[in-house]
Amino acid sequence: MKVIGRIPVLGRLMKEDKGQALVFTALILTAFMGVMGIAVDAGKGFYAFELLKASTNAAALAGAAGMPNTTVATTYANKYGAQIAALNANGVMNSVATNVSFECLTTVLNTFYAPCENSTGGATGTTYNAVQVNQTAKVPTWIGPLFGMPTFNIQDTATASMKGGTPTPYNIAIVLDTTSSMNDADNGNNNTANCSSQIQCAELGIQYFLTELYPCLGGGACTKTSTPVDEVSLYVFPGATSSTITNDYACNGTNPTIVPYAFQNVTSGSQNLSLPSADTYQVETFSTDYKTSNSATILNPASDMAISVGGKSGCSGAAAPGGEGTYYAQVIYAAQAALVTEHTNNGNKNMMIILSDGDATACNTVLATAAGTSTTNSCSGGSSQIAAATGTLNGTGTKTSNASGYHSSTYPSALGECGQAVAAAQAAAAAGTTVYTIGYGSENSGCTTDANYSATASTSGGYGAGNWGAGDSPCQALAAMASATDGHTFFSDNYNSHCPATNANNSGLTTLKSIFQRVGANISGARLIPNGTT
Repeated sequence: MKVIGRIPVLGRLMKEDKGQALVFTALILTAFMGVMGIAVDAGKGFYAFELLKASTNAAALAGAAGMPNTTVATTYANKYGAQIAALNANGVMNSVATNVSFECLTTVLNTFYAPCENSTGGATGTTYNAVQVNQTAKVPTWIGPLFGMPTFNIQDTATASMKGGTPTPYNIAIVLDTTSSMNDADNGNNNTANCSSQIQCAELGIQYFLTELYPCLGGGACTKTSTPVDEVSLYVFPGATSSTITNDYACNGTNPTIVPYAFQNVTSGSQNLSLPSADTYQVETFSTDYKTSNSATILNPASDMAISVGGKSGCSGAAAPGGEGTYYAQVIYAAQAALVTEHTNNGNKNMMIILSDGDATACNTVLATAAGTSTTNSCSGGSSQIAAATGTLNGTGTKTSNASGYHSSTYPSALGECGQAVAAAQAAAAAGTTVYTIGYGSENSGCTTDANYSATASTSGGYGAGNWGAGDSPCQALAAMASATDGHTFFSDNYNSHCPATNANNSGLTTLKSIFQRVGANISGARLIPNGTT
């Protein structure tokens, strides 16, 4: 062996360490890049999951908003779930699948008063009150293919109740019948230890409704000056003098002084169709203190609004002194005018709830007949219950004394009183107000002033929102006054099977408590609930 400087060549090679650091560096960088790649893939997966979760929640809420029509609900859910597909082109995820199913949950019924309703979509005959959306997707990886994992799977599930969320802010006008027939005993559906007469039971139903609402913005105390969420005003008919209508919440046992349905001026071209300025239908202005807080489960006994519906122990609330017959149209127009003003002030949606037990029967002593002759109508005390202070009321007089209006049912008129109410309520609905009507012992015959001449809102002989014509019944009038074409805003206790609800989902609600709780649920939105809720 040749020796160079006494060190063999092989020995020198074995002792040479130049370049070894490069090898170790390459190995370490490869491992580090692998770990970084896995972290990046994991981060991408987390990002994709958050997108999928947001989409699943939105799909569940959208689906719940479309219920009880399961076909519409499925379409809504898929539309929101499919938004994730827009991200597929960027490689965030692919193979997104959305599965929509429906459930009937006891917890939703008991907690949110949202009963399982008959499906009006593809699953007709089955009842649901909640929707569940499950979404799955694959997330492509960047480093994963090196380890045999080109994608990994993610999935999320969300459940939503069809009603029961935070209510949409509303201005609500409750129009309550206080004619003398409301003193009659309840038919038994509502009779409890807390109410026996119809007026007491009606006010107890309103109490249930008020407890479901959110009076004011924020989580603090609700007062008269709070920023409103759900403002509520009470209207009664017949009206009373402004100076005495406060007796309805004064807790003094005295009734207001009742006034006729009077029009200040019905002269053509200069009409003032409101009550004389000294009179009113409004018991309490729009209130935000009927509960002390949004979370309160009882009414505020210091609130005039709460007292007027019997919400204070020892105070009976608004009574039913009667004094005049029923005439809806003027009070509906008055309530709608106040709602329009309130909407201008706060931007909230408008709602009107009309509860009545009977026929439109206000009288006039010179009510005209179809033949144009005058007749004396039976009026309590001999005075007209519906009259003009100035001018000549339509539907009165003779062909000679009132040639242009003796047979006219155009508002204001003593003819076609039920039809005028339908026209007034539908005018409110056309202006954006949601109109709920509640028939409480409503008759299937009556509306006699509409027999020959009636303000026709739509087609004659119909039974539902907007359908009204001469010869129809008081029950049909209330149904036609409701704003929803599918009948879901018309309710009835269906006393003696005289006045059935027009919507199948309302047909089983024959107590005022269940009706008002459903109305409260209807104005609240869908909400997410825990998966696995029963």
